[in-house]
Amino acid sequence: MRILVPVAMGLLILAAVAGCSRVTAKIDSYSPNDPGSPVRVEAGKSVTLSVTFTNTGNRTGTFLVRALVRDSLNVQVGPPSQTVTVDPGKSRTVSWEHIVTAPGTYTVQFTVGRDANTTLAQLPANPAPLIVGLPAVVSTAFQLGDRVRVTTAVNVRTGPGTTASKVTHVNYRDVAPAGVEGKVVGGPDEADGYVWWRVEFDAGYTGWCIEDALTKASGG
Repeated sequence: MRILVPVAMGLLILAAVAGCSRVTAKIDSYSPNDPGSPVRVEAGKSVTLSVTFTNTGNRTGTFLVRALVRDSLNVQVGPPSQTVTVDPGKSRTVSWEHIVTAPGTYTVQFTVGRDANTTLAQLPANPAPLIVGLPAVVSTAFQLGDRVRVTTAVNVRTGPGTTASKVTHVNYRDVAPAGVEGKVVGGPDEADGYVWWRVEFDAGYTGWCIEDALTKASGG
């Protein structure tokens, strides 16, 4: 005996089956992620932004992934969105190299959606200050590879800044004394009111020194 299903009931069944197919997403992690310690980037240089999310639905979905970066005037300054396809239960990491064009504080919020008008997940819940643009360092005192000499005893630190720890080396004894020489291998950078250069000293240690304590050596 054949059982006939009324057309209306068949349509209802098809609609119910279609309703079981869904695409949803959740954000697992993102970077930078600490508004208490925002990434500090010199204007003109780039910062890496990334977000990892999971397709929590039950079918393959195409997602519009965005890193919404806004300047101090709340103007969106990029980067461009990316479209990715992810299978159900799978995760994907999307990243950008975003150039910081000017000094200032920038807020960031990551979103994953079906399109620009349908957001499935976003973190942080509100745009957070995650990037600080610093003034570009302008110094032509030295170039990479220049030979330099210490003019007055100077601290040699592991990073640019007065709070960075001093380097440790058997030949480094609290300061680099006047007269020692080395080669510029990094910089310039700006921190705590000084311009800093990374110097590879002939004595065997390498670290950051303030520009004011250095001069070009003979042949440098």
